[in-house]
Formats: sequence, structure tokens, C-alpha cells
Amino acid sequence: MHQILLVDDEPYVVDDLSISLPWAEMGFEQVHKAYSGYEALELLQHYPIDIVVTDINMPEISGIELIASIRSRWKHIRVVMLTGYAEFEYARKAIEEQASSYLLKPIANDQLIAVIVKLQEELRKEWETWSSYQRTMQTFREHLPLLRDRLLSELLQGRKLSGAQLQERLAQFDLPLRTDLPVCLAVVRPEEFFRRQDMHSMLLFEYAIINIAQELFQDLFRIWSCKDVHDYLVFLLQPRDDIESDGDPADDVAQAAYQLQNHVSTLIGGGLSVVTTGWGDFPDQVYPLYQSAISAIRQHIGSETGIYLDVTDNSGSQPVEILQPLYEPPLLFHMFEASNWQGIEDKLNAITSELARNPDRSLEHIHEVRLHLETAFYYFAHKNNKMLSEIVGNPMLEQAPFQTPDKLREWALEVIVLLREHFESERRDSRTVLIRNVHEYINSNLHYVSLQAIADHVQMHPVYLSKMYKLETGKRISDYISQIKMEKAAYLLIHTPLKIYEVSAELGYSNAHYFIKLFKEYAGMTPQEFRDRSL
Repeated sequence: MHQILLVDDEPYVVDDLSISLPWAEMGFEQVHKAYSGYEALELLQHYPIDIVVTDINMPEISGIELIASIRSRWKHIRVVMLTGYAEFEYARKAIEEQASSYLLKPIANDQLIAVIVKLQEELRKEWETWSSYQRTMQTFREHLPLLRDRLLSELLQGRKLSGAQLQERLAQFDLPLRTDLPVCLAVVRPEEFFRRQDMHSMLLFEYAIINIAQELFQDLFRIWSCKDVHDYLVFLLQPRDDIESDGDPADDVAQAAYQLQNHVSTLIGGGLSVVTTGWGDFPDQVYPLYQSAISAIRQHIGSETGIYLDVTDNSGSQPVEILQPLYEPPLLFHMFEASNWQGIEDKLNAITSELARNPDRSLEHIHEVRLHLETAFYYFAHKNNKMLSEIVGNPMLEQAPFQTPDKLREWALEVIVLLREHFESERRDSRTVLIRNVHEYINSNLHYVSLQAIADHVQMHPVYLSKMYKLETGKRISDYISQIKMEKAAYLLIHTPLKIYEVSAELGYSNAHYFIKLFKEYAGMTPQEFRDRSL
């Protein structure tokens, strides 16, 4: 579906064109109207317009100046120039250089339709070329390093993917890893030398470190790397299945890690600390392997530099387990921001199910979950300019510590329901106020009212306002404006002695014939017939 903009400083020309052609049948979802070059430019900034039909001879901004602005800012837009015979010689060169097509006034409808259909076909072909497979693949390849990095980062943070799902993504991203072979991690922490660099230099150094690691590991391992949330470089390693190796893969990893430290120190001049993990299933064990490496850096390396540590032996011996569903993405904070209420409930069920499933979970874990939930509740309420206690009440927030996961879940669900009901009710109320404000403004400015003027009054973007209005009322704002104008016209015809052209002017129609045409469509009779019947 396309959108078209009609521009002329004579309103009746624009108004006539807007209703005399079968725009919907021609594939136009919206017809915009502008009565000056300035108004046209304003509409172009707010709507995805495909075709502009404009008069050449307009005050303030001429049609040629309007086309020049369009060509400089919206090169994809097609422009049809309307010109009188007397202006043709003056405008011919500019029209040929800038306009997509031109027509001499007076315009026949079938002539204009033929030109517009031709331009629509040009737009369709242009879009097909733009969205072709080759262009899509080129864009995909350009973003492939970022996509690979992001996927591994998500796995490190605990994202759940089945083996089949991950295998499909690996194939898409051209990563030759297999979900039936084990993996280990090498986590690299750049030391002080690197932390003193500016961002641009650091990116170059990271690129160099990754290249050195690729050279060292690639003969024996498939390698996949990313930068994590701590600014560490993480390398996921999987033994190659296409070569024979007599050595122990763990020894090979350790040797390559030592060489990485040495090469980076010699070639770049900066130090690294490296932690390598044991082996685990792919992708299920990626998250615990990563957590074991990060824990080792925190507990055993700290501020020391140039350390190599193998955590193979203690990767699975953590005495206190982390409550993984609480911290794996998507986080509660993000789901509250998106008002994803079903996702929030599913997340709560996953957390409390994990608590109930493992009898080794302590009361401290239950308290940890409660604190996390309360923080998310406070965050969501405060971000929406509300006090949590005003929504759920102090008794809900002051309950004694919970002893079982079921009691925790019951309490959390009650708070979530109260939050949801409050903010959904508030949103409904705010939309009701918005619609009332829109109607009041229209009713007070019937002589001249536009979508942009209404949007400015309620301080919203016109596109967003249109969608909100349609969502709430089921109608377009333009439909409401037309209805109110015709109702006001009927009242004036019956209760005032105003002449037909005066009623037309009172409602903002510059052309009485156009008003009569609209009124007849509304009432099934002309304004004079309507007045005569009421006597």
C-alpha cells in the first residue's frame, strides 16, 4: 500500500482530487492534503509518502522549490508536476530535470490515474530490487560478526536454546560447531596496559588478540569468540572432528593459552590473564562453565596480573549453586519495562519451580528471590512516577519472611496482579482523556483543523496520535472531523439564516460546491433540500 500527497494553494483543487479518484482501489492506504508548500514539507517529515502531486505556481514556496527540497531529502519519492499552459515554457527544463512526470491543467482523471499507476509500478520494481536476495545477503554478511558475538554472549548469560535451535543458528551464521561434541572456554582478561587505551585503540588491540588466538587454536579446535559484559574476551573451543589428534585436548588448550599470553606480551606489549575451563555439553553447559571461569578470576586472580589458571578440577564443585532462572535473560526488569505480564508470570513460575525442585535450596535462596522481586517492583513503580506502597499497600511489602517457594509465589503473583491492574487502568484513563481532548479541540476549531494542529495541541507525534485514536475509537480522526462538520452544517442550516456559502465558509470549506457535494453524501440531499424539508 502506498501514500500520496496532493498539494495546491487552491483548496478546492486538492479537495476535489482527494474524493474524485478511487484511491483505495488504486492501492493507496492514505491520501494527504496540503494547501501550501510549507504544509507539504511538514507532512513529508511525518509520513512515509511515496508520490507527491503538486501545482507549480504557488506562493511562498513554488512547486519547483518544493520538488528541489524533496529531491534533496527524500530521493525515493515520485513527483507529478501540475502546470498551466502559460507556465509551461518557464517550467519545462526544471520539470524535466526534477519531476517524475508532469501534466497540463485542466487534468483529466484518467490521465492522472495512468501517470500514477506508472509511478507505482516504478516504486514496486525499485523496492523489489532493494529487497532482493543479493542485497539481503550482503547486509547479512556485513552484520555477521555482530550476530555471532551476540549469540555467544546470550549463551554465556544463560539463554536457553535446544540443540536443534542452536544448530540451525550455527548454520545460519556459518559457524562449523556441532551440538553433539563437548566444548570448553578460555576467558581472557586484558590487563592494565590495555585498560589505559582509548576506545579506538582498544578495539584494534582486541582484534589483534582474537587474530592471534585464532592462529593458535584453529589447527586443533573450532573457535567462536565474543566480548562479554566484563570486557573480557571469551573463546569457546570445540575439538575439530575432521583431524586426528594424539594429544589430550585439555593439554592442547593449556599450551595454546600460554602461547597466547606470550605472543600478546611480545607483539603488543600488554599482559593477559587467562582462565580455561573443563569440558561440558554444548550448549547446556556453556553457562555453568562461564560462571566457573568468572568465579575463578574473582576468587583466585583478583588484582594479580599475567596469571594462567585451569579450573577443570573445580568447575563443577561450587558448594552453593546460583539460582540460574533468576538471572538468565530476559530479566524481570526488562519484562516489566515492556509490560510483558505473561512473561513475568512465566519467569516467576520458572524461578519458584527451580526452588521447589532442588531440596538443597536454602531459605537464603528464597530471601534472595524476594529481594530481587521487590527491587523489580520498586523499579517499575518509580519509573512510572508512582510509589509502590500506594499501589499495593504497606501490608503487602511488610510481610514476614517466606518459608516455602509456594508462599513466595503466592505473594509475588498478588503484587504483580495489583501492578498490572493499576497501570492498565491508568493507561485506559489516559487514553480516554486524550480522546476527549482531541474532540474538544476539533469542536472548537472546525473552521480550520488539521492532524498536525491536533497533534501539536495534545503534544504527540501525528502518526502515533492517528494510531492511538483508531485503536480506541475504531475510526480515523478525519472521519470524526467530517462527521462533526456535517452535523454542525445540519444545525446551522436549520437554526440559522446563513446562506449555503456562508455555512460552507463557517466550517472551513473554501469552495461551496465541494461542501454541497460532501453534504449530499452525508444526508442524501443537498443543503438547500435539507433546509426546505425542515421548514
